[in-house]
Amino acid sequence: MIDWLTANAGVTGLMFFFTVFIFIAVWAFRPSVKEQIEDYKNIPLTGDEK
Repeated sequence: MIDWLTANAGVTGLMFFFTVFIFIAVWAFRPSVKEQIEDYKNIPLTGDEK
């Protein structure tokens, strides 16, 4: 098993990081956090009401 893993380290790493990327993208864009993201987009503008 370790021989196969070392021989195919590039493909294995690519598959791992692609899977992690897809998981993070799905987690970040799920419908239940849309309202929270809408609040976050206005953070730079809050506190400037002078």
